[in-house]
Amino acid sequence: MLTFKYLLILALALSVQAVLGQIPEEVIILNEDRIWPGSLNDPNNNNCSKALPSFREYVWEDDLYNAQATADAECMATPISQQVYQTAGNMSIVTSQSGVISNYNHSLDLATAVSTTTYAYEGVQYTRTAFASHPDNVIVLRLSANASGSITFDATFETPMSIPTFSAEGGNLTMTGQGTAMYGLPGSINFVVKAEFTVSGTMAKVKATSNATSTVSISDADEALIVIAIDTNYVRYDDLSADPNEKVTQTLTNVRGKTFDDMLQTHIEDHSSLFGRVNISLGIPSSNTFLPTDIRKNLEDGPDADQDIFALYTQYGRYLGIASSRNMEPSNLQGIWNQVLSPDWGSKHTVNINQQMNSWFAEPLNVAATLDPLWSLISEVAERGKNDALETYNISRGWVCHHNTGIWRDSSPIDAAFYGFWPYAPAWLLQHMYEHYAFNPDPESSFLKDIAYPLMKGLSEFYTDFLVEAPLDVEPNGYIVPNPSMSPEHGIGDYNDTNVSLTYGSTIDNSLLRDLFNHTAEFAAILGVDDDFAANLSALHDRLIPFRIGSLGQIQEWARDYGSNGPFTHISQLYGLFPGAQIDPRFNETLAHAANVSLLLRGDSSAGWPTAWRANLFARLLQGETAYYYMTCLISRYSYDNLWSINSVFQIDGNFGGSSAVAEMILQSHNGEIHLLPAIPASWKEGSVSGFRARGGFTLNIVWSGGILSSAKLTSTLGTFARVRYNGTAIDLSVQENGSVVLSLSDFQ
Repeated sequence: MLTFKYLLILALALSVQAVLGQIPEEVIILNEDRIWPGSLNDPNNNNCSKALPSFREYVWEDDLYNAQATADAECMATPISQQVYQTAGNMSIVTSQSGVISNYNHSLDLATAVSTTTYAYEGVQYTRTAFASHPDNVIVLRLSANASGSITFDATFETPMSIPTFSAEGGNLTMTGQGTAMYGLPGSINFVVKAEFTVSGTMAKVKATSNATSTVSISDADEALIVIAIDTNYVRYDDLSADPNEKVTQTLTNVRGKTFDDMLQTHIEDHSSLFGRVNISLGIPSSNTFLPTDIRKNLEDGPDADQDIFALYTQYGRYLGIASSRNMEPSNLQGIWNQVLSPDWGSKHTVNINQQMNSWFAEPLNVAATLDPLWSLISEVAERGKNDALETYNISRGWVCHHNTGIWRDSSPIDAAFYGFWPYAPAWLLQHMYEHYAFNPDPESSFLKDIAYPLMKGLSEFYTDFLVEAPLDVEPNGYIVPNPSMSPEHGIGDYNDTNVSLTYGSTIDNSLLRDLFNHTAEFAAILGVDDDFAANLSALHDRLIPFRIGSLGQIQEWARDYGSNGPFTHISQLYGLFPGAQIDPRFNETLAHAANVSLLLRGDSSAGWPTAWRANLFARLLQGETAYYYMTCLISRYSYDNLWSINSVFQIDGNFGGSSAVAEMILQSHNGEIHLLPAIPASWKEGSVSGFRARGGFTLNIVWSGGILSSAKLTSTLGTFARVRYNGTAIDLSVQENGSVVLSLSDFQ
């Protein structure tokens, strides 16, 4: 079943609603993904390039206290904090229904992205239907009842934002506001929210009252329709010339005259064109399958009593991605759902794991279109990152950014050196561009030529100039190393009673550089360009520090074997296992065993996104039962009743990471093989999926029974070779362009 009961969320690229389903006061939380505080500024620290030699010398000497102190004093941005994602405000719909409510149901149909709230009051059945239409760019809410003249309510807007205004006229309600000032920067994002009310019924009345907040009152209607549009003056980070009132007015004009059914059909056709590409069934539906979601996630016998909740969770992740990342901004730390001025961690684009985790599911689960906003963000960050490279590091080639960015595309190191002095985040971001090509390897692709390769080349140029050769008394093999370097947010230990993170040659940094240099050289070869540059990258690749196994048998996290191996959220040293593919248990048991040791030392986590990451890592180690354990924890312990992921507060990366983990348990396709059912647990005895994607340009439908493969249909979009593995046996196939091959268990025996 693809229906949620209780707290529900709907969204589209420009405007968002969280429909709380409350009585007598319904609250619709409104967001627009470009409402942020502050304004564009130049935060780069010009002292940093002069301080780098001293910083690096401290690192060589293992004087990490003074290294970090130098970075804090000379290299951090001004202001040292970035702006945050903010809310537009709320619409309140207040009724007089204060008595006994019965037959209450609040649900979201993932397949249609339509919410429905139904209830009975004083013998009348009420229905609220809501959706957020991407093609029409409006939020639509219909209130109806089974008795004439029963729809009566007052509607108002409210906002915590700066300089708000409210007005009501006829059947229209308008609110304006401005992003707040923050960290010394004045607010410069202006926004407008407009709602149009239409009613039906012979006794229906509409009254507008203009006062401090302004109200539209509907009374004695058979039905009321509310259409809401939101927009801002934002064109791009360096252009705020748009007229939000003009944009909103045009949006409402475009839908005026359309019926509810017209807008609903347009919305469903658009949503289902993406959502309907994939079907997932895990386990045989039971009576538990039809229970409200908050009960399903907390069944006494655990998820074993309701296997299909994992399918629901995965499809929910796809729904959230479609809802929060189309055409404008990529989903942020909270997707787009935020109702406060200053959310935890700023609800920014945190690019030392979280933004990347938001994107893991998109390729394998067939919603790659949701990555288009990420490509725009990276491209614009690279524009600003050229300045950062020059002003912060005195490097004139290429671009850089650090561990956070936002609406202003800031690229400088922020927060503190312990967290923010990490210029390798963009290498991780560009891994997604390589994967985008890997899932659809068309050498004629404009994406490859015009977007991915120029960005990868520019970043590789920066690192070519930024990396340094380690002194021979530090690294006798003459390695080229990243310095500064860290394993994001993880402390090495105390130096002068201060926890430090900065050193040289962290495992994640070397792994990211290996992938970037390899992939940039590969793309250069495909395009037939930059032979000498590609050869130099290959030479640099061979001089990076390889994986090291530490004293506890773990994948060593840094070039030096520091003793900080215990429980922690981040597991950055295992990037090479997942989402990278440099560690593979099929081909290197030694590194795979060391990765397993690292995971055991790291232990469980008490939050959603680290739990989802662990599920993906164990799936890559082909340990289905352990991956399943972490998925059960993610759903039962680290999810709210509506399955939003918990990281002390709602943080959406756990949802996206969990969806990715389920996909990895069912299908993997890295290192030249398509691996069927690589890590399914014993509890998933029966199952089927359709529309899953594999690298190489393949789409797969897979069916299994009794835990054993029944059939797998591979369809090739390009007509390429495929090596397919199941249960220890690999076979080679040639598939025609747009052709299909159906495999069964006998093909692997």
